[in-house]
Amino acid sequence: PFPVTHPCDRQSMVDVENPDLQRFPLFKEARGHYTIVDSQDLLYIPYGWWHWVKNLDRLPVSMSFWSKTPANDFSGGVPREFTEHMMTRVRRNLESMISNVNGPEKLPQTVVAMIDAIKMGGCTTALTTVRSLLTEVRVTDEQEQNRLLLAMFEGRFENDWQNHV
Repeated sequence: PFPVTHPCDRQSMVDVENPDLQRFPLFKEARGHYTIVDSQDLLYIPYGWWHWVKNLDRLPVSMSFWSKTPANDFSGGVPREFTEHMMTRVRRNLESMISNVNGPEKLPQTVVAMIDAIKMGGCTTALTTVRSLLTEVRVTDEQEQNRLLLAMFEGRFENDWQNHV
């Protein structure tokens, strides 16, 4: 997705009909489902699931309802394992936290500095903070943290976002 500070933050940067596999190599592994939704049909798409719609009619009507998912109850402690859904929320919350701490205007440069530090074995204040938070959600291995962070950030911050609007 676009960064959380971008007006299109809940939209994909990948052009589904003409994907740039150099910038988004994992897209080649994406597998879709195909359906035709008729008049009066309802299609439920869970939180965090990507979808792409192509209208076959001239005058389609679509309505989306966004609801806030309830906070996870950690009153009994941090879960032993995090579901994919929970990790989607963790990734989004980490990005928001980085933006809130450093300022939305500095989000791209902060993230690029983190990417560079990971690749070169270095460190930044933001990376240290993020590693600490990942440890709290049971992502303790540094190599696993690196994989998660690179998958989360690479290809999204190094270029002009306007190329993907």
